[in-house]
Amino acid sequence: MDGKVFLAPIDEIPSDGLLDLDDLSETTLKLTLPRQNRAKRMTIPTLRVVAGPDMLRFCSLSAGEELLIGRDENCGLSLTDASVSRYHARLSSSPNGEVMVQDLASTNGTAINSRSTRRGILRPGDHLEIGAVSLRLDMLGLDELAHLARIQERLNAADRDPLTGLMARTFMDEGMPLLVERCKKANVPIAAIFMDLDNFGKINKIHQHHIGDQVLQTTARLILLGIRDSDPCVRYGGEEILIVCPGASEQAAHEVAERIRRSIAGHDWDRSAPGLRVTTSVGIAEKGEEESTAEWITKADAAMLHAKKNGKNRSTCASELSP
Repeated sequence: MDGKVFLAPIDEIPSDGLLDLDDLSETTLKLTLPRQNRAKRMTIPTLRVVAGPDMLRFCSLSAGEELLIGRDENCGLSLTDASVSRYHARLSSSPNGEVMVQDLASTNGTAINSRSTRRGILRPGDHLEIGAVSLRLDMLGLDELAHLARIQERLNAADRDPLTGLMARTFMDEGMPLLVERCKKANVPIAAIFMDLDNFGKINKIHQHHIGDQVLQTTARLILLGIRDSDPCVRYGGEEILIVCPGASEQAAHEVAERIRRSIAGHDWDRSAPGLRVTTSVGIAEKGEEESTAEWITKADAAMLHAKKNGKNRSTCASELSP
């Protein structure tokens, strides 16, 4: 593992998404083996939205199964974009697992890897365009599918920020004190990841505010993909997002922050708007034993500002800053 510390993989998190802090130790935050060295797992062909308001909606296909994609709520994969017809396309999986897509005389057409098609074969890694909605076919394991399903549950839960689906800032007054107290009683660390999108005002100015909203929605989903189901993620204000990692040291949280930062920078933003590029500056801080919550979050914020002032698209740990 080269001395690196990783948060527990999603298949080691309880199905209810809650960590038992009474039994939590630093060892539960480490992988015993890198994922690529694990035994080969069963995978299922899965189509998921990769950009836009419906990002991360998905459907899986068993051999011999077929389903409809469209705006109608009875479709196997229901999409909200106005460019999608009520019954837009049909997906089918042959007994040998080959995935076929058929356009159903839709208004705005269907394309595979940007080439218009009425009927064609989808292979893992291919992009499928349903009207203006971009999807991708991947082979996903049961743990990844369960994680996607739980993300959908989080996004649709009550008391969420209406734009991003993240927790509202009221969590800071209601949920945060309880979480901090639980970590204290369990004698485990707790770390904060404070993120701010770079040049967000410029994005709004060049690409208009509806694209800015899409950037926030997509960023929120990329973050939720990269954290545990039990890690609170809060829209702190505007384009600022706070992730709380119970049981995580600053080092462990930094690994998570870097993974998320890279996923945001490497996302295919051109599918939202040609020429769009999005990066984020990140600050990480572990809560000190005698620190108040406000002091702790201010420390993470200061680390983020340091990252922003020193080139952006980077992360800084609070422990690296001079006292």
